[in-house]
Amino acid sequence: MKISVVSDLHIDTYPPSAAAGILDALCTVVQERSPGLLLIAGDLSSDYRLTLEALGEIERRTGLPCLMVPGNHDVWNRHARQLGTWDIYNRLLDYPHNLARGPYRVNAEWVVIGDLGWYDFSLGDPRFTQEEFLRMEYGGRVWNDREFAPWDRPAPEMHRYFVEKLEAQLEAHRGSRILLVTHAVPHRHFTVPLPNETWSYFNAFLGSEAYADLIARHTDSIRYAVCGHVHYRKRLTFHRTELICSCLGYAKEWRSSDVLEEMRRAVTDLELAGEGHAGTRENIGNGYTKG
Repeated sequence: MKISVVSDLHIDTYPPSAAAGILDALCTVVQERSPGLLLIAGDLSSDYRLTLEALGEIERRTGLPCLMVPGNHDVWNRHARQLGTWDIYNRLLDYPHNLARGPYRVNAEWVVIGDLGWYDFSLGDPRFTQEEFLRMEYGGRVWNDREFAPWDRPAPEMHRYFVEKLEAQLEAHRGSRILLVTHAVPHRHFTVPLPNETWSYFNAFLGSEAYADLIARHTDSIRYAVCGHVHYRKRLTFHRTELICSCLGYAKEWRSSDVLEEMRRAVTDLELAGEGHAGTRENIGNGYTKG
């Protein structure tokens, strides 16, 4: 079976007509590729209501299950200030194919496991202290999760919640071939390249080295690990696992102004092979998107 993967559509950053064009392009590419499943690794929008509406539209138009994990933007309360982050996270669980509800069994061999994930600052420059990272502010810039993602616990504890939840699910499915999905990046390879004074700090909020450790411990089961968040289109073979980041990103980061062509570049097709390790179809570029 083939599964098409993309992340970080950010449809609310465009005027309504252009946002509709993003969904049109995605549905067109899905029709061209004819996968059996679609997977979105978070950040459809910064309003959970719009995210849920878009997911329903994608499923109606493609006729496919659209698996997803929430991204940090999806759980923002920017447009629903009366709600806490847990409130929004739980409202997104109303969507039947949200992997935060639990693993999705594809067939007798394959299962998809995933969740939002969070960060513990381990990808930031160690010259900064824990207290400095907890401020989520550097050089006059603020990491907006501080303002719009008010969890009930500090970021490292929130990160630990997701790691423990994913590890329990991975243990329960050791006999299966696994596609693991987090919005948070699972390896330092996907952070913004250094030297970069600003990102030496802000890389701390992209993910955690703990996900790489988790993948290494379960590499005999995890064939693919998909992420989003950083707007890379990049991959890495790590132990026996193929790590893939395949984001659409913001229009200012695209290679061209043609949304359909950009969507074709962003969507990655994975083959869930029946024996051994699955093979990746080459639809992703290398390096950081423009911007």
